[in-house]
Amino acid sequence: MLYRLRRFWESVNKLTLACVLILMAAGWALVLSATLPPGQETILPLPQYAVKQAIWMSLALLVLLAGVSADYHVLLRLAPWIYGAGLMLLMLVLGVGITSFGARRWFALGKVYAQPGEFVKLGVLLLTVRLAAAPVRVRSLRRSAWPRRLATGVLAVGVPMALVASQPNLGTALLLFLSAVAVWIVAGVPWGVFITTAAAASGAAPFLWAFLKDYQRARILNFLNPYRDPLGGGYSVIQSIMAIGSGGVFGKGYANGTQNRLEYIPKHHTDFIGSVLGEELGWVGCCALLVVYLFLYLEGFRIAHRARDTAGAYLAVGITSLLAAQTVINLGMNVGIMPVTGLPLPLLSYGGSSLLINAGLLGILLNIGRQERR
Repeated sequence: MLYRLRRFWESVNKLTLACVLILMAAGWALVLSATLPPGQETILPLPQYAVKQAIWMSLALLVLLAGVSADYHVLLRLAPWIYGAGLMLLMLVLGVGITSFGARRWFALGKVYAQPGEFVKLGVLLLTVRLAAAPVRVRSLRRSAWPRRLATGVLAVGVPMALVASQPNLGTALLLFLSAVAVWIVAGVPWGVFITTAAAASGAAPFLWAFLKDYQRARILNFLNPYRDPLGGGYSVIQSIMAIGSGGVFGKGYANGTQNRLEYIPKHHTDFIGSVLGEELGWVGCCALLVVYLFLYLEGFRIAHRARDTAGAYLAVGITSLLAAQTVINLGMNVGIMPVTGLPLPLLSYGGSSLLINAGLLGILLNIGRQERR
């Protein structure tokens, strides 16, 4: 047993693991601060959200360990089944899921809420990698193989994207698209395909405006000018910017943020956890956490570069790109340079579904690192 533990410790990527543990610990501390009742001067008794997050963190560590231990090749063989299960959950949640803030995204399992949109990230990513990395036996067919695979990949991503967007959950739909694009780019699909697609999407954007829901149009307009509705759709962004700006260089001190403690910022323990970080720990604290994220994602791409096979490299790129994109979108939303999408900050925001799936993805990334070529 001790020999296996020692071999495990010697083979695991320690920098990646350290970054994950630091971010999870920092996330719990921020959730604790964000949910302390106004006027409570000590952390005891712990707020309900902090206790729940501690439980989710314990489960996430088990999921992380499972991801590190399970061979990613087995997961790739199971990709169609995982993908199919994700689609079934998405269709089921549209029928029997609960509605909150105008979106039907969650299953209610007693007092626990599960979001299948998080689970489907894994299925889409695994299936995309399986399609992109499948070998072509005849050399003369290799050049003509990618258009057919790409068309299959577009269908494989498009169906869950449509289901997720209909909840509606445009943020998760965007992440599915970006992670798939990252995999196909490293798989060698010509850049012209993506440039042409982007140009076509830009040209169609004015016509798509008519199909957007009222709240989606409001989010875009409030992103361009949050002060057009300062007490409505722009309120969260304005308060978040004020909180981060008031933190200055060194912040107001842990659990001393006025915007945070007085609950001026809606969803400050989930979507806007970055505002709590900026107000209480200031520019220095924000830079420290950004450095940890930077090390995590750079190491993820290094793992991809040293992966033992093509599938491992593609999967590592997809995982790293998905989490990095989610981090950029959430932090950009907190400072007003990105539209409000409802995406949590990986490993920091409160939430069980997001924490568990991100821990699983990072566990798979560590597993790829354990099997890297020497």
